[in-house]
Amino acid sequence: MRKFVILICAALAVCTLAGILAGCTQNAANTMDVSSAAKYDEAEFIAGLREVKDIALAADGESGYVIVLETDNAGLASDAVFLRDTLRQMTGAEESFEVLAPSDVRSDDKYICLGENALSAADTSGAKDDGYIIRSIGENIYISGNYALNRDIADDGTANGIYSFLEDYLGCMFVRDDFSYIPESSTVWLDELDVTSNPDFVWRRIYQYEVGQNDWSRRIKSNGTGERLDDVGNDANRYWGTWCHSSFHFVDPDIYFDEHPEYYAVIGGERRCGAYGDMQPQLCLSAFVTTDGDKKPAYDIIKDKLAEDIAAHPEVLYWDFSINDGWHPCECEECAAAYEKYGSHAGLLLLLINNLAKDFPDKYISTLAYQHMRILPQGIKCESNVNIVIAPIQTSQLYSYKWGANDSSAEGKRIIEEWAQVCDNIFIWDYTVNFSHLLLPYPNLSVQKDNLEFYLDNNVRRVFHQGSREQGDEMACLRSYVLAKQLWDVDTDVNALLSKYITVTYGDAAPYIAEYVDLMHEKVAAAEDLDLYDSPSAHAFDYLSTGSISKYQSLMESALQAVEGDETLTRRVEEIAVNVDYAKMYELSLDVVGKQEAFERFTERVYEQEIARMHEINGFTDEFINTEYPQYLGRQKTYLALAVVIPVMVASAIAAVCVVAVKRKRNKTGRQSDKDEQ
Repeated sequence: MRKFVILICAALAVCTLAGILAGCTQNAANTMDVSSAAKYDEAEFIAGLREVKDIALAADGESGYVIVLETDNAGLASDAVFLRDTLRQMTGAEESFEVLAPSDVRSDDKYICLGENALSAADTSGAKDDGYIIRSIGENIYISGNYALNRDIADDGTANGIYSFLEDYLGCMFVRDDFSYIPESSTVWLDELDVTSNPDFVWRRIYQYEVGQNDWSRRIKSNGTGERLDDVGNDANRYWGTWCHSSFHFVDPDIYFDEHPEYYAVIGGERRCGAYGDMQPQLCLSAFVTTDGDKKPAYDIIKDKLAEDIAAHPEVLYWDFSINDGWHPCECEECAAAYEKYGSHAGLLLLLINNLAKDFPDKYISTLAYQHMRILPQGIKCESNVNIVIAPIQTSQLYSYKWGANDSSAEGKRIIEEWAQVCDNIFIWDYTVNFSHLLLPYPNLSVQKDNLEFYLDNNVRRVFHQGSREQGDEMACLRSYVLAKQLWDVDTDVNALLSKYITVTYGDAAPYIAEYVDLMHEKVAAAEDLDLYDSPSAHAFDYLSTGSISKYQSLMESALQAVEGDETLTRRVEEIAVNVDYAKMYELSLDVVGKQEAFERFTERVYEQEIARMHEINGFTDEFINTEYPQYLGRQKTYLALAVVIPVMVASAIAAVCVVAVKRKRNKTGRQSDKDEQ
């Protein structure tokens, strides 16, 4: 028996080791090792700026440069002012870098020319989409998008060039919505400039509360962040009209249902335009197109509404027509026949979308491959201006689609690859936080590079990273900054990037924050998966083990000690410490004293940081602090009491049984002795 147990244990150990090695192989290129990356040295960088080169941008706090921008270019006015203010702060040249119209530039002025104007002299033909050129001709510097393309997008390209000029050549770093790192040097020399940079993904949005604040999205090139268009239901997604779940926007049941119930899905045996149990209403798509893709008269309702919307917003490039947020399709006979024909409920939807694409060839017509519409319909190819949005909600944040090494990543890989065979424009709606526990540590940076490389290989040109709409979720600014950089350039060296980011953001606490980031990613590598709705207990034996959390706490204590007395840096470290507190509060242990202490720190910090929610749905701070967590902690105390009482009771019972047994044995022995004496 003993040998059998040893063999079983050995087999389990081998299987576990094989699984770990397999996971490492599939994610080896993405190892987080921020602590070992070259350290950013501000003094060394500034010394480099002061070395004589080709272009003297400033000397001893003075500069002969002005900034040139057409006076009617409102789209770049704030960017030009930001450039002016940053250069003045950096060099101390308070009277220089004035923003002038081309006609106001003096003969002895050197200039930084922004966008297209009378002084433009640089070739911009290499810039694509919202890419840019940064080029010096003599002592003048030109920063511009390609105005031979869409002018609004070219302005975005120019803005991207402005912020890249500041970051890539002058050492600035726009690390947070409330803080930009700007090194200061009264003398700045630059090499000749000849740069063309284009984004790997043409539409990029980091959907995160902080990204939408103080124009931070502009500085980190998250070009998908824009103004709300409430009349078409767009939540601030730039270049978009309708955004998602939009079918009732085009065929409004308040207008059409009473006279034309046949436009709406059969659910539960009846035409419905309202919820039925847990099933959301949908359109009956066979009311608008035939199973062969021919338009029916009702199709014009959708077409005319879209034409009306386009007339109201001619600048918009993308228009969505997609199902409502529910999983149940229409049950009518004609829709069922289309399903049989195409092997997917998306067949009729794609036929309708193709018709809209042909009717509006200068716009992208988009739809969701989501829920029951995610399966590829057979025999239909998308028009060249159709955009398919794939939203793999059952995604893995540990195993990349590139490898498909577990069930969730393999499913996402299959769906993306199949749609890429029939569509040239794939849009990925990605998810990057734990929606059940917004403050729980969530080490998912390692998977991003492989995923992005996989996207580029499969016709993905647009990515929407959905984080949290709430302020202050776990490492929100750090994650947003890294994701934005990777969407522009997939080959970004994340370890080097984070090394500088952490140094300029956390000061003397930087070594401890870097080690914390590395340690989380090291420990999560042993996990079975990293899900969007994981409970803390799901990782009780990997990155949220008692040992791991204890180490995180030690790192946070050291980080806070390192910046003691600096209110700003202390606040930034506490934004991470609150995540560690949260992990401790839900640690799989009966350390109720430690959990109570963590809860007390947590309570103080979440109010200081104005954190509104713990979970995506409900979980408001007051409710969590006053009710939800105290109830959880109360149960923990009960479990602890039981853990103490039950063993005592069992031990007492065993002792009592032993006493009785001993007495019986003694009595039996006594009686036997009496018999022997007789």
